[in-house]
Amino acid sequence: MSGEVLFVLLFCALPLVIGGLVAFGFIQRMYHFQEILADGVETDALVVRKYRSAARLGNRHRLVYEYRDASGKTYRKDDGVFPSEYDRLQEGDAFRVVYSAKRPHISTTKAAVDQSRAAQAGEAEKQRE
Repeated sequence: MSGEVLFVLLFCALPLVIGGLVAFGFIQRMYHFQEILADGVETDALVVRKYRSAARLGNRHRLVYEYRDASGKTYRKDDGVFPSEYDRLQEGDAFRVVYSAKRPHISTTKAAVDQSRAAQAGEAEKQRE
């Protein structure tokens, strides 16, 4: 492989691929969150593990939790949470999550849903003024 081709691959194509993957992940998370807001089902979850990640970007406060859908099937999720939730919850604690009725493996904390709905209500109020 010539040096020019290697240069193009390393400094042009590779950053585009990485950027595309990051954008895809972000868009997918947004779509999942909108799905939860549209047809979410509240349930109890149990904290299995909590830890802090060393990631520079993203949420450093992480919880691994388990919950059951309406049919009784158990799901496990590793999710970023607000620092206040991370500090409040301990392993073995129960807390509320919301999962997608269409795809129960997609879930997030009720606190995240509540915060989003409050922000949407505030925006709607501003637009009415």
